[in-house]
Amino acid sequence: MTLDDLLTKLEKGRIEHAEAMRWLGIDSYTSLVAIVHANGRQMPGHRPMPITPETQALLLQVTRPLPPVSESS
Repeated sequence: MTLDDLLTKLEKGRIEHAEAMRWLGIDSYTSLVAIVHANGRQMPGHRPMPITPETQALLLQVTRPLPPVSESS
C-alpha cells in the first residue's frame, strides 16, 4: 500500500487511526494528524488546517521560479 492509498482509505473511513499509525510506524495521534494535513488531506471529521501567512510566504519563495540570470562581464 502506498502513502496515497493509506491516506485515501483513512480519509474515507475505510481504515482506523490505529491501523494507519501502525503502517506509518508512529505512536502519536498528533503525528498522524500532521502527516495527513501535510499531504493535503483531511482527517475524518476535522476542519481544514489553516495555513499561516508566514508559511504561505515561505511556500511562495520555494515554489516561485527564479528570475533569469543576466550575464554581465
